Amino acid sequence: MDLRPQSLFFALVGEHLLESDRPLSGASIVLVMTRLGVGETAARSVVQRMTAKGFIAREKRGRKTFYTLTERGAQILGEGGRKMFADWQPDNWDGTWTMVRIQVPEARRSLRQKIWSQLSWSGFGQVDGGTWVAPGERELSSALDLEQAGVSPIVICGKPQPPTTDDQLVGAFDLDELAAEYAAFGSRWGKYDPDSASPVEALVTRVKLQCEWLGLTRADPQLPAQLLPEDWPGTGQARLFKELNGLMSRAEAPAVDGFFAGTLE
Repeated sequence: MDLRPQSLFFALVGEHLLESDRPLSGASIVLVMTRLGVGETAARSVVQRMTAKGFIAREKRGRKTFYTLTERGAQILGEGGRKMFADWQPDNWDGTWTMVRIQVPEARRSLRQKIWSQLSWSGFGQVDGGTWVAPGERELSSALDLEQAGVSPIVICGKPQPPTTDDQLVGAFDLDELAAEYAAFGSRWGKYDPDSASPVEALVTRVKLQCEWLGLTRADPQLPAQLLPEDWPGTGQARLFKELNGLMSRAEAPAVDGFFAGTLE
């Protein structure tokens, strides 16, 4: 699986800086990213970009540089963390759907792409160019900054009426591709043994594990179980992720202090 430097960075700081006021060594961030296959120049560039965007804040302590999350960074990572560790498919779905009809002019293509990305992240599937659906009653203000976007969507909640069926609406989601990605995740991680890794290896590998899983949960609308195929692979892989994440957390513990201090080798 091809993991982008920025995605690895998000996984790394999300795990170690979110809900923590302990600053993290910049040298350690670069070291872990290089061990994950990112070039040193590219790793430093990501750190500089995230600082410039106000995602992390920099402070000097002698000759060393340390970083903490800003309020904005914590908010963004918190949303990803909640989805990554969320309980699986909701079991109290009452058959309702939320439909959003939103039109963005061709001239505002970048805004349209941003809105589509936000809807997808929030669990909506695209029926056609301007129509999106999600099971359950959804609060659109939590998915879109409507005031900033300057658009006026049409939002309807209710149960589909014939000839529209639940199966037809589920077709807005590419479950076949998602199932294949879950199966590939299981193939990559199913035989991994955290007990055989050193503390530093466990710390580095856990970043990769969380990065891959965050990518899957970002794409997964987490539909109610009633709408999913039998033997949906996402359920089993969620158990695998949580088990491995816990084992790696314990295995990396002896290296964590050095990771924050910048003495990790």
